[in-house]
Amino acid sequence: MDKLHKTITMRKKTFFRIAKDFKEYEKDVIPTEQMIRELEEERVDVFNFIERKWSNATLAPDKTWVRTSDNIALLQITDYEEWLRKIGKKTRNMIRKAEKSGIVTAKAEPDGKLAEGIWRIYNETPIRQERGFPYYGASLEVVRDVVLSSRDCTYIGAWLQDELVGLVQLVHGDDITIISQILSLQKHWDKAINNALVAKTVEICASKNIRWLMYGRMGNHPTLDNFKQNNAFAQYTLTRYYIPLTKKGRIAIRLGLHKEMKDRLPQSLKYPLIPFYNWVSRCRMRIKLCLKPKTIM
Repeated sequence: MDKLHKTITMRKKTFFRIAKDFKEYEKDVIPTEQMIRELEEERVDVFNFIERKWSNATLAPDKTWVRTSDNIALLQITDYEEWLRKIGKKTRNMIRKAEKSGIVTAKAEPDGKLAEGIWRIYNETPIRQERGFPYYGASLEVVRDVVLSSRDCTYIGAWLQDELVGLVQLVHGDDITIISQILSLQKHWDKAINNALVAKTVEICASKNIRWLMYGRMGNHPTLDNFKQNNAFAQYTLTRYYIPLTKKGRIAIRLGLHKEMKDRLPQSLKYPLIPFYNWVSRCRMRIKLCLKPKTIM
């Protein structure tokens, strides 16, 4: 791949290789003939990307491109006061609760002190939102390297006295800012830290005239979906295109193998299966911890 496409990642699925640009939400990805040739040279069978309709519509998609529906949780920001009116009384009360509990939120500098605070949050518990937490066990050195090398990012911290008890990582793209992660110490969840972090995020975005704020997808976690909706995020439907580049790619798409399993299931089946998925995730984490003794302290 040339430097223009260094953000493209590839992986093997059953008998074919599928690729995507992992920054597809941050920038418009419109395949050119040269890009497709390079993908073919890398033996990619299927390439997929989204159409960022809030920013730019894909012009004249090729008839061989297969369309599917996808979604994101999206908030359109005008000003902070309007957002406060939209979120409703209950959520506003949660923000006030955080303030009364002594939670202070502000933009944080990406330095060693912030990295240590994030490391402590990562390693508080191996289970979050009823699932195995992928960053549990991360070393301080790894977290520090990630924080200090961050580009196009903003960190927002929540402090209780001098302790970092929560954080938001924002990734800035073209005509959008993305909540990459939002975490808080579980021992302080009674203080509505995440509500305070979202409020500060919207306030900062509004002050910088950032119009669109994205918070992952909708439909994969009922509790998190409710939290997003309570904070005025709405499901935004967009189009995902799959481009078959080889015969194997065309067969894979015809068999429906190009989609992730969770996206093949109808919502009526997906939600009832979530507790089972969560249980499997917790079991995997327990097995991982048994096989690899904890050495984080």
